[in-house]
Amino acid sequence: MARYDPPGTGYNPEASGPKDDVAVAWTHETPDWFRGSTEPISYGETIYAGGHGLLALDRETGSRQFGLQGPYQSSPTVAPVSIYQTKTLGITASGGIFGLNAGGGQAVPLTDRTVGGERWTGPRSPGPGYFGPAESATPITANGSIYTAVPGTNSLVALDPNNGEVEWRQTHHENDPVSGTYNRPAVYDGRVFVTAWPKQATAYDADTGEQHWHREIGEQMVLPPVATDEGVVIPTRESVQLRARSDGSLRWERNLEGNVTDSAPAVADGTIFVADEQESLHALSLATGETQWTAPFSGKTTPVVAEDRVYAVDSLWALEAYDVATGEQHFEYHPSEVPLSPPMVGDGILYLANRGRILALEEA
Repeated sequence: MARYDPPGTGYNPEASGPKDDVAVAWTHETPDWFRGSTEPISYGETIYAGGHGLLALDRETGSRQFGLQGPYQSSPTVAPVSIYQTKTLGITASGGIFGLNAGGGQAVPLTDRTVGGERWTGPRSPGPGYFGPAESATPITANGSIYTAVPGTNSLVALDPNNGEVEWRQTHHENDPVSGTYNRPAVYDGRVFVTAWPKQATAYDADTGEQHWHREIGEQMVLPPVATDEGVVIPTRESVQLRARSDGSLRWERNLEGNVTDSAPAVADGTIFVADEQESLHALSLATGETQWTAPFSGKTTPVVAEDRVYAVDSLWALEAYDVATGEQHFEYHPSEVPLSPPMVGDGILYLANRGRILALEEA
């Protein structure tokens, strides 16, 4: 799933990526209907990427396994099922939530189409709002369910991957049309932690949807949370907070004097990696919030961590790699076209969606 795991750490302890420079291992030129800028995911030997449809590629060669045209926009999430032989992919679009066949369905001879690719349609968006179509949400899988915000609403749902039926649904500020949708949820130890604009932070029971706690954050912008043993990391426009998983009480807050509107942190081995969207990428102690290092970095990003490197795409146009311990920059890669998605780390490879291409980058 996007951000690697249900807690949303962005850290794969079993993976490693390029260290000092990158070269293109393979490039897949996508069909005309595909336009991708969300993080790809992997399952087995397959890379899945969403963008006006879904593409499935061979992880080693980049060859196409199948493609499903449709409204699907987000990163997909792989979910277990009991009534099919293949997994279900949960994916969202501006119009709602969908369940796709992870095997692609049955190819129609002499055509570029398949049947049985879409298994179900879940909760739908109410339609375009004042600012146009809703943004897609980022779904995740945990405890045998799919958890996601419903695009264009203030609702969070848990869905059955077999059929898309709603197991529970919670809505914040139901009668307030100016409040925002939930961010990507973080699931940890039987609870779902979510944040939403303007300043909501809430914990629900993962099985029942019962609310455990709700906090009004002082700032007018809260970003996607990360759940950890030490607590829930909640980034805001200017700062980073750590709150207790049990009741949402504040453990510490570190003001970075940022202006963050579209970034998310990564957490690995007791360190938080987060951009301030002003001029720096920060490594903070998870226990105290104290700075471990700061590196020049100007834009928005959703970093990922593997082994001893932090990989961050700066404002969708440049991939940069930093040393986990020191913040030293090891390389910078500029693709020939933009936007560039956050990377997914494999066995020595970085996989990224790049508008009309899927890229695999290896050590140069």
